[in-house]
Amino acid sequence: MSVELARLHRELKATMIYVTHDQVEAMTMADRIVVLHQGCVEQVGSPLELYHRPRNRFVAGFIGSPTMNFIEVKATEVSDQGVAVQLPGGASMIVPVAAANVSPGDKLTLGARPEHLQAGASGALSGPVTVVERLGGLTYLYVQVTPSNLMIVHADGDVPVKVQDSVNVGLEPRLIHLFRGDGVALSPLERSWQPV
Repeated sequence: MSVELARLHRELKATMIYVTHDQVEAMTMADRIVVLHQGCVEQVGSPLELYHRPRNRFVAGFIGSPTMNFIEVKATEVSDQGVAVQLPGGASMIVPVAAANVSPGDKLTLGARPEHLQAGASGALSGPVTVVERLGGLTYLYVQVTPSNLMIVHADGDVPVKVQDSVNVGLEPRLIHLFRGDGVALSPLERSWQPV
């Protein structure tokens, strides 16, 4: 039905307001999305703007399927290159974001979409695979990177991984999101994506 409504919207060339709790419907049908949470407007933008540049953790977790992975990290250094964070297990990385209102020692939340993670030989995180969800052309690996953090990793449909295999998870710093303790996203330093 959502495809039919999108076709009708294009043919009529009329403004339409469609209310849904289904983010897939919103992403499919909308030119612009208004994300509401507890009666407040969290963000307004195109589907891809909300996907690539969520304003806060709520929007980041609402837009995208499967949802964005979140891990608690600690800021270790702040510089013109971004914010260095310590990951679970002791590895660290510099995320190229503006360090407004961030100091070394601050607790932050790292966000990474399943499709922006790499399962492979090298990675900043690792853990056993608890579920392998094979969907034909793609596979979702559920990797237990800490006792409290289960990460979903988008992999090739033919990836030769089984439950209980240990997998390294690679993070691409320019595709990582960081959120302050109040949930507000830190702005990226480089703009690899521009709104359309």
